[in-house]
Amino acid sequence: MGHDDEGARGSRVARWVLVGAIAGLLPSAVGCGLSEQECMALRSEAFDIINESHTCNDDTDCIASEWPGCGKPLNLKNESRVTPLKGKFDEGKCAEPASECREIPEVYCKQGLCVFRETVGGANPTKK
Repeated sequence: MGHDDEGARGSRVARWVLVGAIAGLLPSAVGCGLSEQECMALRSEAFDIINESHTCNDDTDCIASEWPGCGKPLNLKNESRVTPLKGKFDEGKCAEPASECREIPEVYCKQGLCVFRETVGGANPTKK
């Protein structure tokens, strides 16, 4: 009877070791999120891109950014650099700081740069 108890105990120990090993791998496989520093690094890199000059040939090259922070003029080339950073930010369960953004004016190409179409009094003449 002692021999059977030892075998059962051994298989239970082996089972718990296996469960522990799987549990140890689970967080890396599922992804528990990024650290605050990693999240801030992604935002910082995105801001560096957003704050560059955004060259354009015509209005179709320009859009308003959606992240990070409030919208800014952005060209499509640089938007394709920001999008993967936003994806990593979201997948990493990073928290976006709350910000109060004004309504984003139309973005267009002016003298080779993407800019906001600012108007007196904040009215946008192209949207009635």
